[in-house]
Amino acid sequence: MATILLVEDELLIAAEIERTLVRLGHTPLEPVDNSDDALRVLATQPVELVLMDINIAGDCDGIAAALLIRRQFAVPVVFLTARSDADTLNRAKLAQPYGYLVKPFTDDSLRVQVELALYNAYQAGPTGLIADTANAGTQVLGPAEHCPKFKDSLFVRKGSGHVKVLLADILYFEALQNYVRMHTVRENFVFDSTMKELEQKLPDQFFKTHRSHIVNLDHVQAYEESSVLLGKEYVPVSRSCKDELKNRIHLVG
Repeated sequence: MATILLVEDELLIAAEIERTLVRLGHTPLEPVDNSDDALRVLATQPVELVLMDINIAGDCDGIAAALLIRRQFAVPVVFLTARSDADTLNRAKLAQPYGYLVKPFTDDSLRVQVELALYNAYQAGPTGLIADTANAGTQVLGPAEHCPKFKDSLFVRKGSGHVKVLLADILYFEALQNYVRMHTVRENFVFDSTMKELEQKLPDQFFKTHRSHIVNLDHVQAYEESSVLLGKEYVPVSRSCKDELKNRIHLVG
């Protein structure tokens, strides 16, 4: 039987699904309620299937998290949701889930979805990843690729929609494997992109201090030999970037 990770933010539902999985002979891991914890679990222990609620907390919703899981870990995902509207379903399709269960569901329907997902994942093998990850990521996460050049703002996915983020509010970008985390003065967002693509579209006040970090120079509060302070966090500065950075922030003395 399978080791299964449940991502569900309703405790009673999570407990009931966990009991059902045990009755079916599977090994459920301790449920998590947000995308960040789900990705951490997958990075530290083997998981054969993820049952993913679409409306979860964290930097990205369940659909966006599913895309990241498929890309990074090649683990099949079955969606759990109370929503069956066309917009949600169309977005969910882009993550190529192995199943879609609408709440409330029965133990039998859960059993069928789990067995089918595990069987189809086994048949697909390690090549069963998203075929067109660039296009899928663009549509699911709403990244910068839609915009030829950022000016004063950008729109980034949050939950089931997109929100406007002013460039002036962005502290820095951080590359995390196959996606990017954007740190702002208020909150963080995760979307699908590369640092190279971002660098080409960002205006001059943004500077790449390290292969995995692009900072907003307007928010640099302090400089040290190998890092800069933005907000309450220090961001690394590589040796190859130091001299140009010093010139850009007008370092004297």
